[in-house]
Formats: sequence, C-alpha cells, structure tokens
Amino acid sequence: MPPRYHGRVRVTWLTDLHLSFLHEPRLGAFVDTVARERADLLLIGGDTAESASLLGFIGLLRRIAPVYFVLGNHDFYGSSIAEVREQCRATQRWLPSAGPIRLTPATTLVGIDGWGDARCGDLRSRIELSDWRWIRDLQGLSSPERGDALRALGTQEAAALSAQLAALEPPPALLVLTHVPPFAASCWHNGKQSEPAWLPWFTCIAVGEVLLTYARQHPSTSITVLCGHTHGRGEYRALDNLIVRTGGWPPGEPDYGHPLVQATWSVV
Repeated sequence: MPPRYHGRVRVTWLTDLHLSFLHEPRLGAFVDTVARERADLLLIGGDTAESASLLGFIGLLRRIAPVYFVLGNHDFYGSSIAEVREQCRATQRWLPSAGPIRLTPATTLVGIDGWGDARCGDLRSRIELSDWRWIRDLQGLSSPERGDALRALGTQEAAALSAQLAALEPPPALLVLTHVPPFAASCWHNGKQSEPAWLPWFTCIAVGEVLLTYARQHPSTSITVLCGHTHGRGEYRALDNLIVRTGGWPPGEPDYGHPLVQATWSVV
C-alpha cells in the first residue's frame, strides 16, 4: 500500500532532468542541490534519463527523499513502452500504478505519463523527433501510421487518468503530475506558446479533455497540473479551479546538461 502523509508535506518538483548528460562531479553537485531543498517527497515529471539508466538515476534520487515519478518520451529511448513501464511498475513509485496518493487530509496526488497525441497544431508538421528512431513502438512507421499510434497513446493516457479520478472521493486539492502539457496554451517555449508545427508532438489533448470535464464536475476541487516536456516555463489557467504549471528553463538559459529544481513548497 502506498504511504499516507499527514500535516504539511514539503515537496520538490523536478522534470526533464536528462541526467544521462551529466558526469561527475556535475551529477554529484546536482544531487547536492536537490538535497539542500530538504524535501519530504520528490515528484519527478519524466525525461529523467533513457531506458538503460532510468532506474539507476531514480534510485540515486531516492537516497535524498521518497520519490514518485512519471515517464517522459526520453525514458523509453532504447526500449519499448511496455518494457519500461513494466520495470517501473515494480518500483511501486511510478504513479500510474501506485494509484492516488493522499499527501495530506486536503491534497491528493495522481499521475500519468501523457503523450504528444497529434490532436492539435499543424497536423502536417514535418518536424522529426528522435522518438521515431529511439522508441521501438514508433520505429519504421509512416506518417499516417505514426499519427494513429500517437492518438492511441493519448487515448490510453486519458483513460488511465479517468480511472484514477473515478476512484477518488473528490478532494479539496488535487495535484496531477504528468510529462506532456495537456493544452496548447500550456505548451511553452522561450516565454511564449509553442509554434503550431510543434504542438502535435508536445500536447496531450485527450488528457486535457479529461481534466476539463473533472474540473467542471467538481468546482470545489482546486486542481494543479505539473508538466514539462517543452523545456519552457509558464503557467496557464484553464478554468477558475484548474491551473497548469509547465516546468522548464527561463528563455535563453541552457537546458540539456543543466538540470534544475523547478519548485519546492509545502503541500497542506
């Protein structure tokens, strides 16, 4: 059974760490930076590493504080989606399998990976992602086949979130950890919304629809979504009770090889 926390919980949010880009002493320096946050719990929003090194890095961060995490597209590189998720399920810390976590009497945590689901923006986009080469499920697909596969993945993520939400007694506050922004308006890059050519691969519209439905059905629940993927920082309020915080770097700052702490705060 997942642990239950009581009272205030000091949470540190990390995303898009890409720790395989780091070697000592920079890796040790970053771990020390995270440790100085003195968190009770680390939330990791995906793209921690690649498949071969992912669990090793998760284990390294677990030495600092208990961890809950979701997966980003880079975490599947060198393997398949099913294989990586099966390995992560065994940790009991991968949120989609850990189930809703009651952090405090007022706040519940849920999480899904999300996926760029080719449902918005320029659907004729010619932008090529490394995903098409490094994730086994997406290798060798034609453009129409790829679009179908991505939409199917988005639908699966939306269903997984719906199942978690259906299991809840609506809490006063809901924290949703995911990798991919659920709305085009929460897809940030260099301080502004991403260009249409990028949006099909950097938003999970199916998950956004689930969030909007739940927020409208439960107006007394305050929902905060934590996502990443775009490497651009920003906030978007979709409804009065639904805000999306996208983690990333300020405009002009280097990202790969320069992981940072997104935020630390006390959950009540």
